[in-house]
Amino acid sequence: MASIRVTMEVGGDGVAIITICNPPVNALHPTIIAGLKEKYSEAVKRSDVKAIVLTGYGGKFSGGFDINVFAEIHKSGNLSHLPDVSVELVVNIMEDAPKPSVAAIQGLALGGGLELAMGCHARVSTPEAQLGLPELTLGVIPGFGGTQCLPRLVGLPKALEMMLQSKSIKAKEGEKYGLIDAIVSSEDLLKVARVWALEIAERRRPWISSLRRTDKIGSLSEANEILKAARKQVKKIAPNMPQHQACLDSVEEGVKFGGYAGVLKEAKVFKELVLSNTSKGLVHVFFAQRTTSKVPNVTDIGLSPRKIKRVAVIGGGLMGSGIATALILSNTSVILKEIDSNFLQKGLKTIQTNLEGLVKKGSLSQEKMNKALSLVKGALDYSEFKNVDMVIEAVIEKVALKQSIFADIERACPPHCILATNTSTIDLNIVGAKTHSQDRIVGAHFFSPAHVMPLLEIVRTDKTSPQVILDLMTVGKAIKKVPVVVGNCTGFAVNRTFFPYTQGAQLLAHLGVNLFRIDKVVTDFGLPIGPFQLQDLAGYGVALAVKDIYASAFRGRTFETNLVELLVKSGRNGKSNGKGYYIYEKGQKPKPDPSVQAIIEESSRLANAMPGGKPITVSDQEVLEMIFFPVVNEACRVMAEGVVVRASDLDIASVLGMSFPRYRGGIVFWADLVGSDYIYAKLKKWTELYGGFFKPCKYLEERAVKRLPLVRTLLVYSSCFGN
Repeated sequence: MASIRVTMEVGGDGVAIITICNPPVNALHPTIIAGLKEKYSEAVKRSDVKAIVLTGYGGKFSGGFDINVFAEIHKSGNLSHLPDVSVELVVNIMEDAPKPSVAAIQGLALGGGLELAMGCHARVSTPEAQLGLPELTLGVIPGFGGTQCLPRLVGLPKALEMMLQSKSIKAKEGEKYGLIDAIVSSEDLLKVARVWALEIAERRRPWISSLRRTDKIGSLSEANEILKAARKQVKKIAPNMPQHQACLDSVEEGVKFGGYAGVLKEAKVFKELVLSNTSKGLVHVFFAQRTTSKVPNVTDIGLSPRKIKRVAVIGGGLMGSGIATALILSNTSVILKEIDSNFLQKGLKTIQTNLEGLVKKGSLSQEKMNKALSLVKGALDYSEFKNVDMVIEAVIEKVALKQSIFADIERACPPHCILATNTSTIDLNIVGAKTHSQDRIVGAHFFSPAHVMPLLEIVRTDKTSPQVILDLMTVGKAIKKVPVVVGNCTGFAVNRTFFPYTQGAQLLAHLGVNLFRIDKVVTDFGLPIGPFQLQDLAGYGVALAVKDIYASAFRGRTFETNLVELLVKSGRNGKSNGKGYYIYEKGQKPKPDPSVQAIIEESSRLANAMPGGKPITVSDQEVLEMIFFPVVNEACRVMAEGVVVRASDLDIASVLGMSFPRYRGGIVFWADLVGSDYIYAKLKKWTELYGGFFKPCKYLEERAVKRLPLVRTLLVYSSCFGN
């Protein structure tokens, strides 16, 4: 029963039960589509069949179209892998069949799964069923008739909300809007669906084709106003993604010219979008995120994760309190240690504030907040560390302090306890130099704010045991993070790859490019904020702490400047004191501070960065390239040195840790869209003009000379500066 197939059983009542079988979520592989066509055609021909019930195997209707097919198409460029579903199956075979069908939904009805259900003449569901059309998250639009059927069943405003935001709803809400006709228990699902189907066949219930309904669309003028407002919103929230406007185009076609015309438009647009760089990037990230859970010599050697019941967090600052918040939200007991009672109370208060923020957003109930707070306990010494399973050190980036703490916790904690550090830059061998427990030392690098940001960078040394890595990966998943395992070096994978990001921006500013223009170019590219505003938010203390570390580790390829010291000297500390590159006032958006230009000019004079002492003239594309190509260059070094298991780990880390645009596929994937030869040529040119910061590494040079992609398994696509 569990193989990929479609089954049909005809009962004595004349109802054919057609079941989609492709565990675990009954994905709509082309084999399933072919099976549905075959079974529906057979049911229509059989004289003993009066009506049809469509359902899914194992308590799930269908999670949607098989995304592996998209990946195959992206590799081959061959659209023949896509079966004709919307017209041939949903419209011609299902909706226009002489026998009615009812969808019996439980578990998931997402994407193509929901579209099949909407092709039926009624929908019966269990209460917990999840309904939605999330196709836009993969760079495409609903392609099985969804852009036409959903507005006709739930109305235009709700349909656009569900599609444009990829927002799923539960069956009860679906019933309220007309998507679901009846809600029943799982025990009664098939029984009620059978009766419903027979009653439609006998004309005791209405025989309704979703595609031909118009009563919920409203007048043409009303629909046009709704679509106009949606286009305006999409332009603001998804300016670089074509699928949102394309979705609205298909909806509009159906509103103006009828559902069938809309389906034809949808099918055409769907196939165009499948081959877009946006879809390629989003599908790549989808699979990259899932691949992070496979780590050679860790997850494939038969180990089982140990229970981590109690964790100690050392340091109650922004990072420590955020880490503690994430842990208690997953029902893990936490001891928060600080050096004095004032710092401790401040840390505990920050944890409470973090939780209150989640309650205010509606993502946490008051009851769960109270339970979470009961799991955290403060401490001023190591006396209670004798019973903890893991310690996470989260103090400032000072080597001597971290070494002292690790020597202390090695003595205070039990022999099985994992000794983790949240350092963002310092080599772990240096952190643990004064211990004798190298196999237990691991990096647990969270990103700020730690209870919100989804990435957990797990750093292993040559001596870290596989068991410790597996345990931390398990903790990461439990606290709803995506764990990415990386090797040990200064800055590890993420911060090392992206240290040229901030430095490249500063170099451009020292070459005379307006810093606020730089930030705008970067945000127009798709990052939420630019490098200068990011530095304001992170705080100048971090920049000052890591400056010498990077300069020492990567001698000859950093851009060294006294800009941050000059900012601090002038009374600026970024957002923390309301004044940095931008001015921060409570309740208002950050405002550019033109007066900071004088400080940049002074720093530029001291650095002697401008060729001939004159500002350079560059286009926006050149600004973008001068910031991100050095990042790509460092990513090449990270890959060449084996710091990451695979390039896709660096892609997912850049998306989840540095907010690199998901729809561009991550830093390495994007670089291969641009082309290694183009990136190499530009870096070589800038090296001659502006110095060693831009010097291309050997790995990039080797790939570029042969015009090969940076990742051997990726294809080289056309220019990706557009869409």
